[in-house]
Amino acid sequence: MDEELGSASVREQLIKAGIAELEAHGIADFSLRRVAAACNISCAAPYKHFKSKEMLIDAIFDYIKSQLNLLLDQVAAVYREPKICLTESCMAYIRFCIANPHFRAVLMLSGKNLPLAERVKKLILLCFPDMEEKEREDRGYVVRCIAYGAALLLESGELDYIEPVMKRIKENIMRELEE
Repeated sequence: MDEELGSASVREQLIKAGIAELEAHGIADFSLRRVAAACNISCAAPYKHFKSKEMLIDAIFDYIKSQLNLLLDQVAAVYREPKICLTESCMAYIRFCIANPHFRAVLMLSGKNLPLAERVKKLILLCFPDMEEKEREDRGYVVRCIAYGAALLLESGELDYIEPVMKRIKENIMRELEE
């Protein structure tokens, strides 16, 4: 088997193969042997990069979150007004999920806070600083539901991934952000 690739390259291959493994088999049936086979390396090789299956799974979640956070940081750099930034962050999340459906599936397996959830909490506070905390939480919850639900519906084909549909989704998010 070919283990001549650089350490960083093998590590990244393992993470990417692990994403496909999680999508196909979930956490309960995750197999390091299948991940190694997908990378064309020995079944012992993953342990050179990750001490355990759990550490590889954590690295997978961290990898996907870092990809999404990078995108959300780019959105935040362009849109300074909180309501616009929040809306555009949700739309970027939806596009990210459509472009990377296996990433969304893996993120949803995580019991950890999702990057969008963290952004929404921060931005909702900036959008409505004088609003009662409970109402802010409710607004944030609804905004996240729209984004998560739209990503699922678009991915499943229940909604068409076309500009008029994306415009409606954006309008629904913006309506939730009205005073």
